[in-house]
Amino acid sequence: MESMNLHKMIALVLSPVTISLIASLGTYVLDPNPLNLLLSIVLVTFCPIISVLRKSITGEIDILVPDRPSRGPFFIQAIYCYFLASAIFIILGGKLWAMLSLSYAMVTTVVAYVNHKYTKVSVHMAGLAGPATFLIYINSSWLGYMLFAFVPLLAWSRWKSGSHSIAQIALGILVSILVTLAICVLLSSI
Repeated sequence: MESMNLHKMIALVLSPVTISLIASLGTYVLDPNPLNLLLSIVLVTFCPIISVLRKSITGEIDILVPDRPSRGPFFIQAIYCYFLASAIFIILGGKLWAMLSLSYAMVTTVVAYVNHKYTKVSVHMAGLAGPATFLIYINSSWLGYMLFAFVPLLAWSRWKSGSHSIAQIALGILVSILVTLAICVLLSSI
């Protein structure tokens, strides 16, 4: 298998979409509410990537959105979906679900800002480390630690493919862990 294809396969298998689905299922184990699971799958997993999928299918962009300037509209769509999910979960009283979606909203907001102002942040790393942190925080530790075990593989893949520098990978990990922890601590205290 060609090296670039291996890196793309790893990036697709460990994509933020896959990880958000796992995070939703992990949340469901602790709060088995079928409506909240469905809402999370729709608003946290699929809604954020609708435009990316559409443009990828038409050949306008690569599914991994490697071009930093073109990421802005996709970030805006994702942030909207995550905040919408957060509001709905708060209204429905789904505290863990609100914590999950608000973590996604705030991490994506910070990543979008840094991407716009400074450098391309690894969304893949943020999309793996943040949900892993969330799952550990809400006591779904085995699943969170399992996801963290994939951080080195994904980091290597994103660096080796030339998609990100070590600093951009580290920034994605650091931002997502710190912002996710801040949201979890804040919402737990309410």
